[in-house]
Amino acid sequence: MIDADNSGHITLEELKKGLERVGANLKDSEIVSLLQAADIDNSGTIDYGEFIAAMLHLNKIQKEDHMYAAFSYFDEDGSGYITKDELQKACDKFGLSNIPIDELMREVDQDNVNPISKKKADTNEFCTYFSFQDGRIDYSEFVAMMQDTAFGNKGIKRL
Repeated sequence: MIDADNSGHITLEELKKGLERVGANLKDSEIVSLLQAADIDNSGTIDYGEFIAAMLHLNKIQKEDHMYAAFSYFDEDGSGYITKDELQKACDKFGLSNIPIDELMREVDQDNVNPISKKKADTNEFCTYFSFQDGRIDYSEFVAMMQDTAFGNKGIKRL
């Protein structure tokens, strides 16, 4: 427990001792910076609400780090984009050779997409729609796909 005196506030000394107990090897200046970053009301201590806010922020950062690591796995050349070939290699590596890569790319690649109007699309409009896509998946498209709970239900058949 970090709040050793059960006051409802974590002091600098309590934060130092709590971090030492979990094996964190931080300089005093780094611990002071942590306290100041979490101490929203500048009281010199971290109260319950500030502690929760800091933990939620750290959780969000950790999730973003995991998302970027997953993206980087596919982006083999470090270009900042996942190409069709890179996606195909990853699928083949995991024995997923029956994934419809072209359909997947069309669904995920949303760069500059100008959605087809609700009226019946003619051939020119259809071709124009797909010509706006750049044929590669950037980080924001990857994140959108990973966060889309309906992904795969838009036309690509799940395995």
